[in-house]
Amino acid sequence: MAPRSDGLGPTFSALLTASFVTNLGDGLRLAALPILAKTLTSSPLLIAGVTAAQFLPWILFAPFGGVIVDRSDRRRLIMITQAWRSLVMAGLALAVLTDLVQVWQVFVVAFVITVGEILVDPSVVATVPTIVDRANLDRANSRITVVETVTNEFVGGPIGAASFALVPWLPFVLDAASYAGSIVPFSRLPATEKTPRSDKTVHSFRTEMGDGLRWIKSHPFLRPLTLGIAVFHLGTAGAFSLLVVLVVDVLDASGIVFGFVLSAAALGATLASLLAARLVDRFSRRIVITAGSTITALSVIASGLVTTEWQLMVTWTLNGFGGGLSLSIGRGFIQRHTPNELLGRTAIASRMLTRPSFVVGSLLAGVIAVWTSVRWSFVAAGLFHLLGALLLWRSFKHEPEGDLPKI
Repeated sequence: MAPRSDGLGPTFSALLTASFVTNLGDGLRLAALPILAKTLTSSPLLIAGVTAAQFLPWILFAPFGGVIVDRSDRRRLIMITQAWRSLVMAGLALAVLTDLVQVWQVFVVAFVITVGEILVDPSVVATVPTIVDRANLDRANSRITVVETVTNEFVGGPIGAASFALVPWLPFVLDAASYAGSIVPFSRLPATEKTPRSDKTVHSFRTEMGDGLRWIKSHPFLRPLTLGIAVFHLGTAGAFSLLVVLVVDVLDASGIVFGFVLSAAALGATLASLLAARLVDRFSRRIVITAGSTITALSVIASGLVTTEWQLMVTWTLNGFGGGLSLSIGRGFIQRHTPNELLGRTAIASRMLTRPSFVVGSLLAGVIAVWTSVRWSFVAAGLFHLLGALLLWRSFKHEPEGDLPKI
């Protein structure tokens, strides 16, 4: 059954359905890929390196991706990208099936799939304001967040872990099918009306690559907000990259338990996403996003101290709740403070500035785990979360009111 759009229109319903299908496959992969890496190496640094590889394209490819998104018919771009991502995952499934897979291949797949994410996710971000009105952005983004968390972690997590234990290649086949299956609902999105361009030279392309970065740099609110997010994600990467090691090695649990821990986070995130818009109405975006970030920080520190998988499920449920609050509300800031013709480049620029934190945070967590212990890497991650929460709180002093400025 397709997810409900809650009165946001049939086009948004198609977008939500596409998100449902593709994120279900993503959840299978996000659970199975770390377990696959764990079967290929015992090194915490190499396992954390899988997460680093997953976010490295945001450093290398993102500037080009932003211009491609804003110059392209976003619907067509999404459909083509989903098709070749499906082929990549089918190739990994074949390597696992034939017992030819190596850890470096896991790195390559993680890298290549994220290249597709750089094209698809900002296209979706830029599409939402064109199919729902400005007053409904928080509600629309909350619905997308609910679908992502339910399918990515609550459903996909345990199924991915269980299917890997049963047949190691199966979660990757299902992920390939999900990318292919999302093409049909994505095809119902409106085509993008491209702005006529008289100059498509290399110089113009390079200029446009920097437009999103310049917009954030010059914006009184988006600049400090992006810094806070970047610091916060140092902790996010550190915690997630070694979560499977905490479950399997430290707590001596199975890979299936890892999937249920992801589901616990999804349960918390789903509840938070459903409440986020109401909490903003009662309090403020500043209070809600800072509270969510602080809850995440404390839950990560507590996760480093747990002694049983049941305690970890409790702390990771709180982690999901805090993350769900932050993500549901945080999605709308770029949309609210950026003109649509610049939105693809700015959405990518924002991630280009924050995603390197996942590379650094993952590798730093791996180094801390090697030098001290996995538990201390979680404590360090929580401290980065706390610093990020403080920076996010301070950034809201600069949030402008009223209409977007002219560009």
